[in-house]
Amino acid sequence: MPGGNVQTIYLSTRHSKPAGCPVEYEREIFEFADGGKAAIDWSKPTQSINPELPLVVLISGLGGGSYNYFVRSFVHLVNQPPYGYQVAVLHCRGCNGVKLATPMTFHSGMTEDLREFMNHVRQTRPATTTIGIGFSLGANILTKYMGEEGENCPFAAAVSVCNPFDIDATLNKMSKFSIKNRCLYAAALTKKLVRGFVQNKDVIMAGPVYLDAQMIEASRTMNQFNETFAAKIFGYPSAKELNDSGSSARYLKDIKVPTLFINSLNDPICYKSTIPYKDIEANPYLLLACTRYGGHLAYFEGLDMKPWLPRQLTQFIQAALKW
Repeated sequence: MPGGNVQTIYLSTRHSKPAGCPVEYEREIFEFADGGKAAIDWSKPTQSINPELPLVVLISGLGGGSYNYFVRSFVHLVNQPPYGYQVAVLHCRGCNGVKLATPMTFHSGMTEDLREFMNHVRQTRPATTTIGIGFSLGANILTKYMGEEGENCPFAAAVSVCNPFDIDATLNKMSKFSIKNRCLYAAALTKKLVRGFVQNKDVIMAGPVYLDAQMIEASRTMNQFNETFAAKIFGYPSAKELNDSGSSARYLKDIKVPTLFINSLNDPICYKSTIPYKDIEANPYLLLACTRYGGHLAYFEGLDMKPWLPRQLTQFIQAALKW
């Protein structure tokens, strides 16, 4: 399929089509220490759950989740023999049908919720090996978390797919006025963020931080949204400082578990210019795979457009577990 834009747009048509990769989830509403809540969708393997097999903790992209095609196709594969892995899909606060319980929401580098969930997993399933997988924004959060944890990271291995790495550079490029950037991807992603704000406005506006709801709802780029909302909620002077603080590239040197980074060179959202080749090469725990095609998370193969990514993820997981 020609072009990263065509591939990415085609992927969006597959999210509502479960045919070929049916997955059954059981939802848990996880409550954080501050009273906030998020949905965890636990997959049900076709065989009984074996506590000796790995648990895959998956963090999806901006406002995405367990219904996304690239998530379902992976979960469907690893739920089957010979794998039989269970997957926990961690959603962001205020997303996927769970309203905010507190004014605290999420941002591109917020690792606190992942950390609290992983501490819970360690306490309740101490003998279970865990694998981390992140897609897009979730890949940035996962990577940053692993760098912050260093030697104490609970994951045995991890995979980052279509990671933006440098949030500020990515959003600045996306905000440039062009049909492809500002009028397509930036508009769609910003609209999703604004919609999330509107759906939770009663809770957010009742919080201690003064916010201009009109300015937030008028945002046309993600940087405008970050400037008027996210930076203020999380106590940053500007969107740039929020973006820089949340960028995972600066944490690569501290990762101490085998980690595969998959990025496509024709990704129209997470640009090849932001891939930190030298930083990845300098860390012996990290491996970078750049594909010529694939758009943004739109990895398909063959005339029948079968998902390519699930096989690569499972092969790396199996190899890393033997390492």
